[in-house]
Amino acid sequence: MVGKTGRRDEVSIYCSRAVEKIYRAWNRHDLEALMNHFSDDVTVVTPSGKTVDKEGLRRMVAIEFSGFPDGRFRVDRMVSSGYTVVVESTFTGTHKGDWFGITATKKKVEYPEVDIYDFDGGEKVKLLKLYFPHLRFLNQLNEQAVAELWDKMRK
Repeated sequence: MVGKTGRRDEVSIYCSRAVEKIYRAWNRHDLEALMNHFSDDVTVVTPSGKTVDKEGLRRMVAIEFSGFPDGRFRVDRMVSSGYTVVVESTFTGTHKGDWFGITATKKKVEYPEVDIYDFDGGEKVKLLKLYFPHLRFLNQLNEQAVAELWDKMRK
């Protein structure tokens, strides 16, 4: 139990602070610090609805860091209740490296994202759900990149 009394407001504050640390680690591109906030048996639900484990999350984040080396999140709003934290954020970055097989376009992107973090009753995230507008993001890269990705998704 988090906090001396385990009161709901103490838990919410604790979890919100942990999520703030996650975003700070992301913005520093500190993969190890970021991954330390997730339980070994974390489940991540991607925007496409697929689930990945902690190793899958590690790979996804590494690809993001490589593809968008200046990528940053700005937290626009954070709401917490008990062991759940919901974050509305804005991602900005420049596509300077390979990103899931799409070569660098050098285009700047900006898109909104909503993430839901469920903690395990302690210090680690047990469930993470990610939501962002794929098409808006991909269209910012370029139409060719969208076509290439759709071709890969159909295979």
